[in-house]
Amino acid sequence: MSRYDTEEEQVEAIKGWWKKNGTQLLTLLLVGVIAISGWRYWTNAQYVGSANSSSLFEALQANMQRGTFGEVSREALKLIQDEPDSPYAVSAAMMSAKYSLDKGEVEEALAQYSWISEQAQDAQLRNIAYLNLARIQMDLKKFDEAQKQLDFLAKANLKGAEKSVLDYTSGLLAIAQANPEGALVAFKRVVENEKTESNLLGLAQVQLDDLTH
Repeated sequence: MSRYDTEEEQVEAIKGWWKKNGTQLLTLLLVGVIAISGWRYWTNAQYVGSANSSSLFEALQANMQRGTFGEVSREALKLIQDEPDSPYAVSAAMMSAKYSLDKGEVEEALAQYSWISEQAQDAQLRNIAYLNLARIQMDLKKFDEAQKQLDFLAKANLKGAEKSVLDYTSGLLAIAQANPEGALVAFKRVVENEKTESNLLGLAQVQLDDLTH
């Protein structure tokens, strides 16, 4: 029996997973990226502003975790404009893009994720940007554009939990394109992946149940 009684409940479950996963993944990744690349940037920079950027990034991250990013969103944009080559700018853009998406500002989020995909030196942050670009383009029914993002990620040889998110997204795109065979293959990969996050595993199983009954 399906965990969800209606299609609307399933859609809401998917949206809830994306929102929860996005915030947690951002927090973990940004801490790791800045701990390494941010320190290198700070020690190599020739001006005091890099120290201020570090402090500002910490404030941005704290507000993101508290759900009050809107209070510092202008500071995030200023950081992106003032130091576009710094790892702090890319991370600020990632937080700002998620904030824009949560508010329904789709075009703004697309622009920010596109900038990140071109600017980020860290592979994981680029992967998140491409994944979110695909997700947004699917919502806009721009399926060819979404497929381009997923094709790029497929070449990146993702592993573990990242691979399961890619496969799940590929399955959703296949369903949107009326390709049940492709969706079945994608969702099976999610279920068979030992690193798949538990909530995503449940969603993939529901999709499999729907496709096989």
